[in-house]
Amino acid sequence: MELKNIINVGIVDSCKFTAMGLERLINSTSSKTIAIKTHNFTHLDEIYKCDMLFDMIIYDPLNTRNFLVNVDMDINILRKRQTFAKIYIYSTGVGFIKMTHVDGMFNKLISLPDLKALWQMAMNKLLAGSGGLNDNFAFTCNHRASCLTNEEVSVLRGYACNLKTKQIASVLGCSVKLIYLYKKNAISKLEASRGPGFYQRIRCILN
Repeated sequence: MELKNIINVGIVDSCKFTAMGLERLINSTSSKTIAIKTHNFTHLDEIYKCDMLFDMIIYDPLNTRNFLVNVDMDINILRKRQTFAKIYIYSTGVGFIKMTHVDGMFNKLISLPDLKALWQMAMNKLLAGSGGLNDNFAFTCNHRASCLTNEEVSVLRGYACNLKTKQIASVLGCSVKLIYLYKKNAISKLEASRGPGFYQRIRCILN
């Protein structure tokens, strides 16, 4: 009996429907020689404590336990615990939130056929390589000047949670004056990119 190569994929998303959809899509690409196993987690804290080594981790930085968003910190912690895993962002935040040090990213708003095509590209790169994804492979967005920083997104989400400015400043560890600056910059950037999807982008950040 021919042994299958096992690829472990960690999915971190608090939306169970997203996790179920990704799991079904990913498992559909298993073959006679490749067995893809998905492991679902609700929050990053859960995968941090997991002893399993993953080949790939897919997560949404906007689905967190609180209003804070810190993608770089998330990635750094994951890198330390999952040294060989490729990390991908699957989020509505792709395109307007600055995200660095990831292996790739793709937006939750893309169509199912496009998502299938992108996942197949990922698998092709994985199978063509020597056990790991090609470092040049990525679903990228342009890091425009209009992209919001982690702090700017966190401030908007803090206000959406009905927190007072002083409370947000305390959690972020900065002055009230700086919170007002983050808020002003965030609103200016969003207004500058105002278009048909303006209010949809606002909802993606706050929800």
